[in-house]
Amino acid sequence: MKHWKRGMVAAILGVSMALPGVVQAASHSALSYSMDSVKPSHRDHGDHAKKFHGMHSGAHQKMYMTLLAEKYTPNSVGEWQAAFKERERLMNELEAARSANSDDPKEKKMDEQGKNDDNDARRARMEQYKQTREEFNAAIESGDAAKIKETLPKMLEQLKSKNERLAQKLKEKKK
Repeated sequence: MKHWKRGMVAAILGVSMALPGVVQAASHSALSYSMDSVKPSHRDHGDHAKKFHGMHSGAHQKMYMTLLAEKYTPNSVGEWQAAFKERERLMNELEAARSANSDDPKEKKMDEQGKNDDNDARRARMEQYKQTREEFNAAIESGDAAKIKETLPKMLEQLKSKNERLAQKLKEKKK
């Protein structure tokens, strides 16, 4: 009887050790099969898909920021709405200008030059944007109304400065 128990324990241990490997192998093949049928999202930028710029300017982000402004800084709601409308207008015009000039080799050279010109200034600006975003996220996570009221105007100024840069870029494209 002792040998039977020992054999059963060994068999159970063997099966329990092999089972996770079998499950992982089965789920891996199922995962690779299902990934073949998944279409890339806009975040993959496959086939140069249209990207979201800046503050992820989707409808949800606009609504979220507008609702926060209504609750915490009601006097700035109009500014937020105007800034988002301006951003949408600028993005549409910039996209139209890019598509109109997409075949021009001179335009491509100007784009490459613009990317390389202000690397240090761009990095400093991006670091400032990142700090503002982190302050805003911390304020939202904490739920502290005073911190949210303090960071919302900074976020609005950031949006306006991005709009100014887009307007400048659009002006250069139209030359």
